[in-house]
Amino acid sequence: MPRKKINRTDEDGDSSAVEVADNLEPTPKPSTPPVAVVYEPVKVNNANLTELKFALDDALKRFLSHPDRFSTINTHTDVRLGLGYANVAIAIATGLYSWKISFHESKFVVMIGVVAYTLLSAIQMAYVYFVEGETIFVGKRKTLAKRIETEKVKAESRTTNPESNSLPPSSAPANVSLFTNYPRGKSSYLPPHYKLSLTYTNTASGGKSLIRKGKVEDERCYADFFDEEGNLDEARFVTWVTALLAKVESGE
Repeated sequence: MPRKKINRTDEDGDSSAVEVADNLEPTPKPSTPPVAVVYEPVKVNNANLTELKFALDDALKRFLSHPDRFSTINTHTDVRLGLGYANVAIAIATGLYSWKISFHESKFVVMIGVVAYTLLSAIQMAYVYFVEGETIFVGKRKTLAKRIETEKVKAESRTTNPESNSLPPSSAPANVSLFTNYPRGKSSYLPPHYKLSLTYTNTASGGKSLIRKGKVEDERCYADFFDEEGNLDEARFVTWVTALLAKVESGE
């Protein structure tokens, strides 16, 4: 093996020549094993559909709002809070005015306050029902690939009651190893399902140029993600959502 000499200086300042192998390679650093994701335990009443849905909705928002994925767009929350705060301000102002002024002198202003409060409440209900709807999460992220691209995702969910002869949605990813705890198509009763819809858009030039747009939806029985005691298998749920997100992003 060819060798070469290098000079080495010790603690007293004396230098000496030391022979080392010419093709000596640095010792590789030991690889760091991947860190397993640890999820906080979530337990709900598995006889309560509302609790089951809220638990999955919260897990969905935790997954999508992760710093490595999407930043949350809080438009719906801001609108609801703004209308709510306006209602509170109207109620407080009307109450204080009627407390300081006699009823006969303040009844016209109080009537206006009541009408305004009722109108804002109706607007808030209409917004939640017609605009926000079943939306659980809206987020976006920007990427740089020759140009600045903006990706936006919207997640909607609801509880469904499929019939015994219903088939899985055609958009369901085929590579997710989930099973449903009943024979589909052979039972007269199917338990409620969690239906998830993901809408994806990829634009550039400030939203003027549409690169890709897609939508995917799928549904799974709640029993696929909760055990008999109501414990959520969040890792399994995340696996399902990840497959759906990859499918809609790839435009398949």
